[in-house]
Amino acid sequence: MTIAVIGAGASGMMAALTAAEQPENKILLFERQARVGRKLAVTGNGRCNLMNTGAPRYPGNAAFAAAVLSHCGAEEQKAFWEHLGLRLRQEEAGRVYPVSSQASSVLDALRLQLTALHVRVVTGVSITTLHRENDGWTALSADGQQFRANRVIISGGGCAQPKLGSDGSALRLLTNLGCPAMPFAPALTQIITDSTPIKGLSGIRVKAQVAVIDRKSVLHEEDGELLFADYGVSGVCVMQCARYAKDGRVLRVSLVKGMGFADAGEFRRELHRRRRDWAQRPMTEMLTGLCVPRLSAALMRQADWEVRESSLCGQMTADMAERLTKTADAWLLPIRGVKGFESAQVASGGASVADFDPATLQNRRLPGLYAAGEVLDVDGDCGGFNLMFAFGSGILAGLDGRNAPWTHENAQKS
Repeated sequence: MTIAVIGAGASGMMAALTAAEQPENKILLFERQARVGRKLAVTGNGRCNLMNTGAPRYPGNAAFAAAVLSHCGAEEQKAFWEHLGLRLRQEEAGRVYPVSSQASSVLDALRLQLTALHVRVVTGVSITTLHRENDGWTALSADGQQFRANRVIISGGGCAQPKLGSDGSALRLLTNLGCPAMPFAPALTQIITDSTPIKGLSGIRVKAQVAVIDRKSVLHEEDGELLFADYGVSGVCVMQCARYAKDGRVLRVSLVKGMGFADAGEFRRELHRRRRDWAQRPMTEMLTGLCVPRLSAALMRQADWEVRESSLCGQMTADMAERLTKTADAWLLPIRGVKGFESAQVASGGASVADFDPATLQNRRLPGLYAAGEVLDVDGDCGGFNLMFAFGSGILAGLDGRNAPWTHENAQKS
């Protein structure tokens, strides 16, 4: 049986390898770029966060992601990596990395196995059209080549990080065959805000709680490290709010817990203590020890404090304390949008998951057609969840309902 895998990223290489474990299969792995796995080589800041053993976090089609991972989750994927000789290490928050802490180790393990299993890797070829013919498929490339296959696995990814080759063209292969889809949109990316309130804060990092607000309703909230930038804000907690960040909504930033206070009331009491004990100290020193001076000045401006060179802490009024407390606990930054695909770690949108069987990733209407990875309308939070789904869905697409030969159970039988 000939199997064509279109897209040699994380899910595509997995699909090709697992299909190639069956000796009767002949595998063609197509990649538009000059080499395979370009995005994989830089993921996780070059360390490659392969998966996450914690509770699944998939804001995009969580039920389908859970169904896929119920068939090929952390344990099954660990067994696969051990089969390839890649040792893993679990770190904080369930994140799993190769022991080398190098994404190149992961890519090397995959490429060497592709060679060992005699997978034919065809680089520099873009598949533009698929035709269903009799009991198989014909794939046409942009340069006029034709390839016949019994099964086709589309794993070409989304639109995130186009500089590494992502352009969304794989989704067009599916939509041209009548598969419904949602347009791709940047996810896990920075949020653009009104720059006036945060002027001069670029490069400052703080612990914060952030929430996207629409007409007083909280759409999503996270906590973690926030990074101020000229355009707005970044950081993992911010990026995990990006899918909800639309122009006209507001990002609420709370800093009081990051400053070491249990709540706004404790922060307010500390301000009054400083007013009493630091009465003769300059008012510009009011937040000393809680945040850096640039952030202190910005918070005071936002709270409408008129701080002159001669202003003293003892001159703070109850109303001033209340305004500063409200600002520190709920700093409202008007949202102007999000950064584009070039900055996004992953894209939301893709082929409708209702069209695919989560146990095999085969299309429910078109026999022999499969999809895996980011081309499907599934996206997860930071922390290894997106790669975990890509690997898991790729493995299942390659296996097509067969038992994995590298699992602990099968290894014990052999």
